[in-house]
Amino acid sequence: MKGRIRRDDRGAALVEFALVAVLFLTLVFGVIEAGWLFSQLTEVRNAAREGARLAVVDYGTATQVINETCDRADLSSTAATVTVTRLPAGGPHESIQINITKTYDSLTGFLDPIFQGITIASDVEMRIERPLVSLSADGSAVCP
Repeated sequence: MKGRIRRDDRGAALVEFALVAVLFLTLVFGVIEAGWLFSQLTEVRNAAREGARLAVVDYGTATQVINETCDRADLSSTAATVTVTRLPAGGPHESIQINITKTYDSLTGFLDPIFQGITIASDVEMRIERPLVSLSADGSAVCP
């Protein structure tokens, strides 16, 4: 009698595992993708801060600031758009604004329908403490 009960229960464990494994893998890959998204957000924020610092210390022209920001930042494989703007142009309390925008680059691809198409952006504004010689115009470019 014991052998007969055991034979009837063999497939139940496999079905239960299949149901639980799908939920478990979705949870694990969701945590991995969320961590990767947060990592890319931190990259973009740090790059914007570094670009604003470069512009405020009069590193060079807007193009030079953008190129140096792209070189110093590891913006993964997805191209990022960097914009440098003087606010308000010619005013007594000028500041530099750096805007970096990039699309989310999936790590696993498991949850692409959920995470694909997310735009990561960061704006940093720093006050200009002394007159700038090199940065005379605004600029925008895409990092390679």
